Amino acid sequence: MKANYIIAAILALILILFGIGAYAYNSYEKNKISKNADSLLIRDHSYISGSASADITVVEFFDPMCAACVRISPTIAKLPEKYNGRVRVVYRALAFHKDSDIVLSLLEAAKEQGKFEETMAAFNVYYRNWYANNQLNTFVAWGVLEQIGVDTKRAKVFLDENQAAIDERLNQNFEDAQQLGITATPTFFINKKMINHNDITKEIEALLTQ
Repeated sequence: MKANYIIAAILALILILFGIGAYAYNSYEKNKISKNADSLLIRDHSYISGSASADITVVEFFDPMCAACVRISPTIAKLPEKYNGRVRVVYRALAFHKDSDIVLSLLEAAKEQGKFEETMAAFNVYYRNWYANNQLNTFVAWGVLEQIGVDTKRAKVFLDENQAAIDERLNQNFEDAQQLGITATPTFFINKKMINHNDITKEIEALLTQ
């Protein structure tokens, strides 16, 4: 009987120590993410719309093939102008869907020519043309770039020379998203805090009144 009590006590102690260890590990991971939030949320290759001195930074992790991203994109694009430069938007691309990496490569080629925002807007407008029945039509996607004035010959040369670097950027975005606990797009952070997309305006205006 005494032996049974001893065994039970040892098992209870093990469970307590395990719980303490798990709590400590989770706390460590949260602190690590908090300390590294700047680098996890913003990389040198990130496209930033708005003033570098803006009070509020909105970070969007998006996938161009994500229908929810397409729906909310016009609202996000207007934030810097709507709030008179007090808000900036950081775009982080995630290739969650099949062939998203191809579209994101085209976006990188457009960015190299200073047409990131125009291309984002055009991809959204013609979403059902270049992405129909869950299939990418690369020919139409290239046509979207050409329509808004992207030099497609130059873009193709750029991709030939920089595809490995673009793939590395997309991999970095994916790794950062994993560390931040992102499992879907769009996912938003406002001043390093993860925010539901329905609360973006509410959170921004609350911060502006502080």
